[in-house]
Amino acid sequence: WRGVPLITSAQSALRHAASALGRSLALDGAACLDERAQILGITPDGTISAGGTCRLLRASDDIWFAINLARSADRESIGAWMGRPLDGSLWSAVADHAQQVPAAMAVERAQLLGIPAAVAVAPAPALSPAVVHSGEKFNHHDNLLVLDLSALWAGPLCGRILGELGARVVKAEFTDRPDGARFGSPRFWEQLNGAKEQIVINRGSSQLNELLDKSDVVITSARPRAIESLGLDLVRRVSRQGLIWVSITGYGYYSERSNWVAFGDDAAVAGGLAVAAGGLDAPVFVGDAPADPLAGLNAAAAVVASLGRGSMIDVSMVGSVARALTPIENRYAAPSKYESIKV
Repeated sequence: WRGVPLITSAQSALRHAASALGRSLALDGAACLDERAQILGITPDGTISAGGTCRLLRASDDIWFAINLARSADRESIGAWMGRPLDGSLWSAVADHAQQVPAAMAVERAQLLGIPAAVAVAPAPALSPAVVHSGEKFNHHDNLLVLDLSALWAGPLCGRILGELGARVVKAEFTDRPDGARFGSPRFWEQLNGAKEQIVINRGSSQLNELLDKSDVVITSARPRAIESLGLDLVRRVSRQGLIWVSITGYGYYSERSNWVAFGDDAAVAGGLAVAAGGLDAPVFVGDAPADPLAGLNAAAAVVASLGRGSMIDVSMVGSVARALTPIENRYAAPSKYESIKV
């Protein structure tokens, strides 16, 4: 079956990119791709993701798309997405509705409702998985203080890696919005966050600004409007205080789709992985949410390359996958070669 060599090639591309990033960080990057799958004992099954919450569906125009119903809020919004009350099996109803609408329309309506979704596209060249907006030179502390405000997988992985490289990492969660990964596998949570100092803070309290004043690096995974609502003035801190701000989002903080929501499986589909593995007419999932660990690796490598200068590191999960799928000779941008823009 022609899909077997395609899947193998796609898997190889992911591992090659992760291994290259890992070498720059003195760790086994390829192992990061598999760690959650090994803990949970999960694998993808064709059009069903390893975690089971994301599926590839054929739309009325014969184009495939992914929709991810990982959160209860996403499942509760399916009736609004379909334009009618949910009746019967969730996934049967979703698949039936998908056959009645074009893929782009299905995805755009899902995103309007805050449901992660993406059209299954062919791989396309990516300029950089991380765009570094560089400010003035600053002397960062020898023992870096990293404030991890991120959630789920990619951001916490970046924080864990920086901790393994010698940084002091403080994981901060808001009282009204804990990291959703807390409600998943305890073992995986411990693997990502167990070595960090963990604190809970009130939204809007002075404690957060006080922590930022002391930090060399801050990691976020929220979209622009959520970051702006916190009033942290991170851009000023980058340009005037030498902060290294790592923003990890699905499509990039400054992209046209900056406020689209994405998780690791649908972001991988948007980056071209499902089509690379199965073709436009039969896309399939590969690995376990690989956009997450690839983005986390890219973020950590970009931080190391940015030490000594205030920087805003804009990491795209979609771009991290797209870069991994480009031809081998152009696949990996060394940490010192990330696209850089002066602020």
